[in-house]
Amino acid sequence: MSTPKPAPATTPTRHAQGPTIARVTTSEAVKLRTLRSHVVLLTTAILFLFVLGPVQALGQVLAPQSAQPVPDLGAATSVALNGGVTAALLLGVLGVLSVTSEFPTALVRTTFWAVPKRGLVVGGKAMAFSRLVLPLVLIGAVTALEVSRLVLARVDAPLTWAEPGTWWAAVAMSLYAVGWGLLGQALGWILRSAVGAAFALLGLMFVLPMLVGLLPRPVSDAVLPLLASEAGAAMMRVDQSGPGLAPPFAAIVWIGWMAAGLVVATVTVRRRDA
Repeated sequence: MSTPKPAPATTPTRHAQGPTIARVTTSEAVKLRTLRSHVVLLTTAILFLFVLGPVQALGQVLAPQSAQPVPDLGAATSVALNGGVTAALLLGVLGVLSVTSEFPTALVRTTFWAVPKRGLVVGGKAMAFSRLVLPLVLIGAVTALEVSRLVLARVDAPLTWAEPGTWWAAVAMSLYAVGWGLLGQALGWILRSAVGAAFALLGLMFVLPMLVGLLPRPVSDAVLPLLASEAGAAMMRVDQSGPGLAPPFAAIVWIGWMAAGLVVATVTVRRRDA
């Protein structure tokens, strides 16, 4: 009678994978879409972008004698995207809240327990925010430009999709709005306070340029175009001859501010919340 041979040992298959940037991004996107305060802020921001520009364009038609002239494409896109700055401000607050709302409830501890790599958490929140907000703002900007184009055609304003500058204005507006949110997220990680991060964001975008303007003229002329606020404004120009950096270079500086903010946030979280 032969002895049966033992079955060869098999290596257990690892079904569960660790956290990845794709999984963290998906998880953070769910948080953004389900929290009521986040949905309200995002919806309000998009509505401002949809409504304010076309309303101002309608004012150009109904009361041309009291309206500002629209002599060129730059002025026309400025009218059409009049709600963009307000939308960007609201998205900056949304970026702050998407991070700081987890600290009072200690939800961030659960997040860090599930994702030990802090860089994945910071990067996942940033990617989730960008993936959700960027297409919505782009659709809002294109819609506002199209509606304003139809309205401003009654006063022969030079707003047309045949001009590359019109498309650039829509893309730059989207990048500008998302950038506010990512800077808000970075400051939220660094300060861990909704109020503190919101005021820091306003100081970065509105107060810092005024302080730099008080420096001696050669210094302020060299530094001012490199600030986030000035680079963002220059990026949205449709002409290459305006003051400050040319729009493509301004876009590079603007992206650099976003990247630098997220890098500082990642380093801060790794050291403080390890």
